[in-house]
Amino acid sequence: MLNVMNQRDGNGNFIPFGSITWVKCNLKDNTGGEKITLANAVLEGSGKSNSSKKNPNHFENYTRNIRAFDGDRIMKIHVLLITRFNGDKVIL
Repeated sequence: MLNVMNQRDGNGNFIPFGSITWVKCNLKDNTGGEKITLANAVLEGSGKSNSSKKNPNHFENYTRNIRAFDGDRIMKIHVLLITRFNGDKVIL
């Protein structure tokens, strides 16, 4: 699943990977449980940055930034909360 999400085209841009469903969870606010589905999504981010922003440690925290292919809203997802990927049930 993560290999498919990380695929890039010849220009280095992420390739849309299809549908994804995950469960929202916010432990700080004690909210969540809502299922979110994007029909056509793409991974967001460049990998390396010279910015002074805090490093999100996506791999250590099992998170990724994605967006709908035709949208501009970036959403952070926790890969362990993904329930479906390209129509297939995700089993850990």
